[in-house]
Amino acid sequence: MNKRCTVCNHAERPEIDRKLIRGVPYRPLAEQFGLSPSALRRHNKHLASHLDQQRRRQDQANITALLERLDLLNARLDRLFNSAADQRSLHVALGCIRESLRLVSLQERFRLGLEERL
Repeated sequence: MNKRCTVCNHAERPEIDRKLIRGVPYRPLAEQFGLSPSALRRHNKHLASHLDQQRRRQDQANITALLERLDLLNARLDRLFNSAADQRSLHVALGCIRESLRLVSLQERFRLGLEERL
């Protein structure tokens, strides 16, 4: 049975993590928090993995939020196109179509990027 990481269970874990990220050497850190340098070394390995997962989740949330904004812009372009078509403003309607095509292309690039990250 695997033992839980002593650093993960430490009451001052957030401070330990901050110091590990800043590159504080293991020995002084171990002495300061009553841990072994080897425990800090092991923890630092899965800390990097945890930070990478956290960064990926944040990237995914950012892309999702951006896609939602692009959907909103697409809806606005649709309304603008309909208004221009009703008023027989061909120049504005064509501009809306051109921008819609750019928007669709941008949305697809972000969607593909999001799928690759998952």
